Amino acid sequence: MSSLEGKVAVVTGGGSGIGKAIVEAFVREGARVIVGDVDEAAIGRLIGALGHNQVDGAVVDVRDEAAVERMVAQAVRRFGRLDIAVNNAGVGGFAPIQSYALEDWERVVGISLTGTFLCIKHEAARMIAQGQGGSIINIASLNAIQPAEGFAAYCSAKAGVAMLTKVAALELGRYGIRVNAIGPGLIHTPATAPMTAVPGLEAAFIAEAPVGRAGEPEDVAGLAVYLAGDVSSLMTGQTLYIDGGASLKKYPELFRYFGGAPVAGPEGG
Repeated sequence: MSSLEGKVAVVTGGGSGIGKAIVEAFVREGARVIVGDVDEAAIGRLIGALGHNQVDGAVVDVRDEAAVERMVAQAVRRFGRLDIAVNNAGVGGFAPIQSYALEDWERVVGISLTGTFLCIKHEAARMIAQGQGGSIINIASLNAIQPAEGFAAYCSAKAGVAMLTKVAALELGRYGIRVNAIGPGLIHTPATAPMTAVPGLEAAFIAEAPVGRAGEPEDVAGLAVYLAGDVSSLMTGQTLYIDGGASLKKYPELFRYFGGAPVAGPEGG
């Protein structure tokens, strides 16, 4: 039997990149999935590829609490319950701190941190009501622990996600709900393409990764399957860094590569 047979999941930011790979991996392992994303066309493509019996979609901006609540309710209405949640929606930005626009700061923190909080809030409430526990997985980042030039908002938001994961695990364990996070390093996704396209920058990332390569969305998806399943039943409150060992070294000096041009966060969830 597949490891997630009979389980129901929601995955935010599930239309592309890491989120899409997680949706695909969950379906392969027998789960049914609600894909939450702002991109309705991307949701439609996933439903077409994986089948409407296994996948449904919800157009959701995770800063909108009512929309998040509707997404969770849709999982129950469509598939009968909620067992797994992957809070992957996030955005990055790039600017020196002395010129970082408040509007840009609020967008990054609002989607990446506040949106994760709102998702946990409503996912946990549903899991508590069911009385059968569950697994919540937040997508943090290597930048939760490793600072990067120009990433004041992103690093702060992802560090917040790592601590929010700990607090949620502490509070929700009594209900049989586990809460963990994944901290990717550089992953090849459409969102990270602006970074990897800069001459020399991907090589600089790889030079700081002992395994000698960047990651693929499937690398992160495999870890998400592990955290979602019963095989990790003793694990909660942890952020697992899947970064090729980059956390052991240092982040590239981004001001050497960028002027004022905006770039995405490195995991491109």
